[in-house]
Amino acid sequence: MVESKREEEDTGERMLSRFADHFATCAGTIISNTGWVSYVIGPELRIKHFLICNTNGAERADYEANFAHLDPLSPMHCIARQRFVACLHDELSTHSPDHLAYRQGFMQPHRIVDALEMILRSESGICVGISLIRHHRAPEFSALEQRQADALRGLGDFMLSRLLPTRLTGVDFICERFPAITPREATLMQLVLMGLSNKQICRELSISLPTVKSHLFNVFRKTNVHSRTELIARLLR
Repeated sequence: MVESKREEEDTGERMLSRFADHFATCAGTIISNTGWVSYVIGPELRIKHFLICNTNGAERADYEANFAHLDPLSPMHCIARQRFVACLHDELSTHSPDHLAYRQGFMQPHRIVDALEMILRSESGICVGISLIRHHRAPEFSALEQRQADALRGLGDFMLSRLLPTRLTGVDFICERFPAITPREATLMQLVLMGLSNKQICRELSISLPTVKSHLFNVFRKTNVHSRTELIARLLR
C-alpha cells in the first residue's frame, strides 16, 4: 500500500524530472558547469521542490535545511523582478547580512564559485528552475554564457508549454473543464500534476495534512477517479 501510494506521487514528478534532466544535460553541453539542480516552483513562489540533480546530496540537504531562505536566487526574488535568467555573483550584495551569511555559511563550505539560474515558464503557469553550478577553481559565469542561457530559456519555455499545455493544466482551464471543482481544488490538482507529495502540498498551501487529504478525496470524487495516477491521466487527455 505504501509503495503504491509512493508510485502515485512519483507519476507527475517523473514526468517533470525527465524533462529537467534532458534540458539540464543539453544546457551543460553549451554552458560548462560542475553540477546542476532542478526544481519545480509552486504558485506562491516560496519553495523550491527539488526534482533531480547531479550535485552532492549533502550540499542540497544543507541548502534546504538551512539556507533556502537566504538565497539571492530564490524564486520569489527572481520572478518578482522578472529575472528569468540570473547569475549568483551579480545578485550577491556586500551590504546584505543575509547574503554574507549565505556566502560564508553555504557557498564557502561547499566551495561554490557561482550559479546560473534559468526559470522556465509554461503557459499554464507551472515553472521549473534549472540551476547550473560552478565549484572550486571554475570561473564565474560570463555575460556571453548568460546570453546563451537566456536563449536556452526561451526554448525551455516552449518545450515545457508543450509538455503541460494551458488548455489541460492551467488552473482556470481546470475549473472550466471540471465545473464542480473549486479554484482551491484546481490549484491542488495542478500541484498533484507537478508531482508534489501530500506533505509538500501542506507546505506549499500552508494547510494541514488532514485538509490536503480531504481536498484530494473531494477531487477524486468530483472527477470520478481513484488515484493520483488516474487524476493526472484525466488532466492530460
